[in-house]
Amino acid sequence: MTNQDKGGPRDEPGPQGDELALYARAYRGVLGAEELFARFQAHMSHAQRIEAAPDRYDGVHGLAGHQIAQGARMAARRMAILLAEIPTEDRDVLMLKVSVFETLIRVPHEVANSNAAIMSEAAMQADGERAGVVLIPLDRPTGPAH
Repeated sequence: MTNQDKGGPRDEPGPQGDELALYARAYRGVLGAEELFARFQAHMSHAQRIEAAPDRYDGVHGLAGHQIAQGARMAARRMAILLAEIPTEDRDVLMLKVSVFETLIRVPHEVANSNAAIMSEAAMQADGERAGVVLIPLDRPTGPAH
């Protein structure tokens, strides 16, 4: 079956309504680095608060408190990955990416549970090169643990 669109006949059908709606939402929903970072911080903070008292959240949306906390971490990782995706030479944005990476690697078992920290590190290194900044790994993280 051939599908007609503005590009002429095609052997395969093009994107359908649900997919086109997703693409439109993705385009309209582009957030800046500062907003992505703020959301990352908020979601990480929520995860920590829920983990501190998971019983308070049992039954929310049919999940256990621990599951809700993991959902908050997943949301934080998505913000981290979206932030990592944006190439930049801006040193202020690079600092946000470094902060996200440092936060993620301090979370117990985070690297085993997700590649978000690894992806953040790769993006941070690439942006450092773009900005002419040499990023040197530290033997141990500095500053307060999250």
